[in-house]
Amino acid sequence: MMGTYNTARSLLCLLSLLLYACSAPPSASAAPIGVPNLQQCELASDTSISGTTTLQFNCCLPITQNVISFSFNKYKSQKRVRQAAHTVSEDYIAKYTRAYQLMKALPDDDPRSFHTQANMHCAFCNGAYRQAGNSSVPLQVHFSWLFLPWHRWYLYWHERILQSLLGDPTFSLVFWNWDDQRDGGNVMPAMFARNGTALYDEKRNPANMPPAIVKLRPGTTGNNSAVINQNLNDMHQGVVTATSAELFHGGAYRTGTDLSNSTVILAPLGGSLENGVQNGVHFWTGNPALPLIQDMGTFTTASRDPIFYAHHSNVDRLWDKWKYGLPGGRRSDHTDADFFDAEFYFYDETATLVKVNVRDSLDNCKLGISYPSVAADELWVDYSPVVSTNGSAVAAALAAGVPSVGASPQNGTIALGARLAAIVKAPAASSSSSSKAEVLTIQGLQVTRDSFVSLNAFVNLPFANVSTATSSAEYVGTFNIVPSASKYRKLTANVKFEIGDNLQRVGIQNEPEVVITLTVSGTQPVTIQGLLIEFE
Repeated sequence: MMGTYNTARSLLCLLSLLLYACSAPPSASAAPIGVPNLQQCELASDTSISGTTTLQFNCCLPITQNVISFSFNKYKSQKRVRQAAHTVSEDYIAKYTRAYQLMKALPDDDPRSFHTQANMHCAFCNGAYRQAGNSSVPLQVHFSWLFLPWHRWYLYWHERILQSLLGDPTFSLVFWNWDDQRDGGNVMPAMFARNGTALYDEKRNPANMPPAIVKLRPGTTGNNSAVINQNLNDMHQGVVTATSAELFHGGAYRTGTDLSNSTVILAPLGGSLENGVQNGVHFWTGNPALPLIQDMGTFTTASRDPIFYAHHSNVDRLWDKWKYGLPGGRRSDHTDADFFDAEFYFYDETATLVKVNVRDSLDNCKLGISYPSVAADELWVDYSPVVSTNGSAVAAALAAGVPSVGASPQNGTIALGARLAAIVKAPAASSSSSSKAEVLTIQGLQVTRDSFVSLNAFVNLPFANVSTATSSAEYVGTFNIVPSASKYRKLTANVKFEIGDNLQRVGIQNEPEVVITLTVSGTQPVTIQGLLIEFE
């Protein structure tokens, strides 16, 4: 499979310019996200995990006189391959450390400084700027189809600045290969754990330093073997089964979309990669003894940790893997013109402000970036979880008094507590549904994001609880809710999981009803409005 992936990816790189030029996006709805007015900045805010303290941060970005638009002709890049952090040589670690020493030595008001680079994430994730065209709405680059392309651009410019500081155009970021459960990637890379270096951050969870194995889902328990199997299933459910752009990337985010407005329930809150293992690694790395789970555990400070950029390099690699390297052939990103035309600001290696769009970020080949094949990917791509049940659990659930829950609005508000089991109608398959994904939607989930909350979904396990292992075929997925700024504390969203693969594996794909169980880890109350299974 790995050789096939490499060959297919190389051909796609060669043909990308032709394909890109020949494909025309659908007609625009004229509401793509535009660049904000950087002169209109306000303090970002973040709330402590206790919910009693709100801290404010000045993440406002330097104002520069010149703004240019990105083009591939202006910004030609030497092709480079980002390597796994745990595989690079001592010489490369020394070069990498030197690059961050140089960046951290720049004055804070230099757009190329580590201070400003960290503030880029804080500013666009915690409410420092408002949307262009709708100044009443904060600009947010998480929780939607903006998440993956914004962070790809972020890494691109960060890497170019490091190259320039070193005077080495061949320099590239490394990726933290936390999904590798066999060859050494699933621990914190040693290069980032050396106290006193420019790559070290003291605000990490001291219990998770090497050789602790990364837990991709908060609440994962068991010995190393159990953790590894749960990690593999988390990867499979979060990447492989998320076959559509909406499930993987997240939903639409246009001018006027207000994610801080608790009445917004029409779009999923981010995609499976962001909501699942990506957020899980943030939580695992941050220090739970600090008010905001700093540094990695909250949007405001996550990018102050140099490991952030290696973490997101792996997220970026997994986007490529999702598009080009999974069974069934190439998968497609969103094709909406508002997705293509969304625009962002970044600083280049000369401290010049550059305007970019999503369209130009969609092909790493054109940006000069690639990743090596990772043999251990096969473990989670081909993971076949064990089925722990025998036949439908609906009868047992009925005998235990489990209620039926339908689509909103017929249920009113349902409090989840630590767990909720429900009997949910399942649609009958038809010829028209054969090419569609069967999706479980948790409708109108609402939570106040004062602390980290993790919601797990299971099928056919009416008695599942927060301690139930997630390595079985009955595990559907995880929605990790990261604590965030007070402007985004109260959130309502539809949360979506592909469930058809689970139903097939468990052997209940033809049942008219199934049992869905939701478990909640965390102290914040979570409510929902309904449960719906349908083909999309």
